[in-house]
Amino acid sequence: MKKKKTSKNKYLIPIIMGILTIIFICIGMFYMLKDDDSSYNEKLINQDYDYVFTYKEINTGRFTKQIPHINLDISSVNEEIDNFTANYLNKDDNIISYEYAVTNNILSVVVRIISFASNKAPINYFKSFNINLDTIEVISNKDLLSAFKATEEFVQEKIEEQFKDYYYDLVFKEEIDETKCNLECFIERRGFLGYMQDVNYYVDDGKLIVYKPFIINSSLWEYEYFKDEDFAFVIVG
Repeated sequence: MKKKKTSKNKYLIPIIMGILTIIFICIGMFYMLKDDDSSYNEKLINQDYDYVFTYKEINTGRFTKQIPHINLDISSVNEEIDNFTANYLNKDDNIISYEYAVTNNILSVVVRIISFASNKAPINYFKSFNINLDTIEVISNKDLLSAFKATEEFVQEKIEEQFKDYYYDLVFKEEIDETKCNLECFIERRGFLGYMQDVNYYVDDGKLIVYKPFIINSSLWEYEYFKDEDFAFVIVG
């Protein structure tokens, strides 16, 4: 009795199809997770520049000021940036800088002013904008929080937790004597009326961040403890 021969192609074709399917799935996942913003390039007003560029740079001697311009059809935001920085352009006691990030379809821009006008520690001011690259419209704080499944109460809790961490770390490092200044005293010396005062939202690498200004120095001499990144509070991510 002859044995029936099985064709190798019978098994080879399904194997090849399976491998190709896996490859296509992997490629699809790569492009889905990759922050590829090239699809929005046609929306740039000036193709020679990126989404945000320095359109005005002023050096008044001690400090440099870089004023950003958003390279999209959204003049209202650029006007807000100009209004925010206008009073500081011709003064020799401040720094103006900015950062921006593109995460999926969100362009986030934050402008920072550091004023040295006071004899005490420098004062920081922030102004942020979040723009939907699909619609070229500003995303409201409410919609941004909704996208991250967060609430203002949650944001407040995260900011409060971070200030507590700052305080107890300063106590641990013996830079603050808790018998002379407790947590309530420490918070009071940060110079804000509430945790949600002057909150500026920013999105970077999938994280929801809040930039919040506060006084970094008081009679406690904690000035050297705080770094630039301490003004950024990671809320989600």
